[in-house]
Amino acid sequence: MKRSLLLGLCMAAALMVQAAVAVPDLGNARIIVLANNLQNYYYNYDESERPSYSDDEGRAAKTQKIVQMMLASNADIFAFCEVEAKPITLKYLVSELNKLVGDSAYTEVYDGINVATDSYDNAIKSGFIYKRATVRPLGSNYAATKTAYYKNTMRIQAWTEIATGESFTLSMNHFKAGQTASDPDKRVTNAKQLLSGLATSSKIMDPDILIMGDFNAQMDEGCITMILAAGYEEQLLRFDENAYSYVYRGAREFIDHAFANSLMAQQITGAAVWHTNTSMATSYRYSDHDAVMVGLRLGEEVEPQGVEVITVDEPAQKILRNGQLIIIRSGVEYTITGTRVY
Repeated sequence: MKRSLLLGLCMAAALMVQAAVAVPDLGNARIIVLANNLQNYYYNYDESERPSYSDDEGRAAKTQKIVQMMLASNADIFAFCEVEAKPITLKYLVSELNKLVGDSAYTEVYDGINVATDSYDNAIKSGFIYKRATVRPLGSNYAATKTAYYKNTMRIQAWTEIATGESFTLSMNHFKAGQTASDPDKRVTNAKQLLSGLATSSKIMDPDILIMGDFNAQMDEGCITMILAAGYEEQLLRFDENAYSYVYRGAREFIDHAFANSLMAQQITGAAVWHTNTSMATSYRYSDHDAVMVGLRLGEEVEPQGVEVITVDEPAQKILRNGQLIIIRSGVEYTITGTRVY
């Protein structure tokens, strides 16, 4: 399909989103990442009490609202959570999306998750959909933790931009929701597991790390301060100090986030909460959480000033520690704070 037609469809979709909810300006981004909690999006709605719909018509109505949001955003990568943990659900969403743009323009990332056959019981997951023309998955999709319940909801996927060959790592998360007094401690455990997975996993394909998702926690909570202390910066607040993503009993809450380590932050052109739900009439909503968007211009890290430049002319080891790239050469550790090292 010609790009002009695709853009036309995106514009038409944008018109279906109320005028008060303009798509955020993310600067001169080449790649756009959108993360969103889809509030119990199920294909097999009759197998769970979680969905708000109970028939094909209800499922189709919610799906079309999500599809129109996706088209209006023109994002390249979609990271969704609170999705039914079965392969058919994202496949169905992709098929409905592609009916409007054709040519198999989008597809989902295979993750092997299926609650019907898994040995642990978690009916929801985090998953990814992407635009074939602009990005492709790098390496496998995997869990950030070994804890059974959160294997579904804390997922990591690296990506390559087709036009440039540049890559980055995306972590999509859904932390424990608040229901009991012990839940903040459980979210701290979530953060510990996430940071450990990002710092030590041999599966990390690129040191430029973007962490997104529904953390069910505002900025002063322990799990968030732990992520910040590990060297990650909240990007939504970087571009809008008044950001919020959720409204509870009339109060605005900032519980959906986008964090980047220093290498990734240099390549971010903009970040914003897109109020696709909290500012909409109930009939237009598809979720209780707003979408979070980040614009990327990969490969444009700023070279550090006044820092030793290392030329690796002998074998060296690269590791990630607390989100920071470390080069070990001849027994000496070098902390990399600027340009990427190959």
